[in-house]
Amino acid sequence: MRFVLAVAFALLAFLPVGCDKARPPDTEPPVISWVSPHDGDTVDPGIYTLVTVATDDRRMRWVAFFVETEMLGMVSESQGDTFRLAVDCRADTSRVNQLRAYARDDADNDTFAVVTIYVRR
Repeated sequence: MRFVLAVAFALLAFLPVGCDKARPPDTEPPVISWVSPHDGDTVDPGIYTLVTVATDDRRMRWVAFFVETEMLGMVSESQGDTFRLAVDCRADTSRVNQLRAYARDDADNDTFAVVTIYVRR
């Protein structure tokens, strides 16, 4: 019996160490870009759909849309990599608006993209 145990332990020495095939932690932030509106666009007051494309090497969690510091909404469901949010800017009195889209992945890595638009008054 001791011989069998000695052989078993000897064979264990040849097994690769670290057989864990778990993925390494996700440290890469997502990539986001604006589809609409484009930087520098001039728009009339109205209802618009903000559109971004956000991708990640693993999985996207959400995209949040802001005008200046005010959150317009958050989208967690997308059509592929495209995230859309309809916004009403009929009551907006600003002539220049900075729009930000923040993207976050499942590992809480985030990034953002900015465009500036001009509203006719």
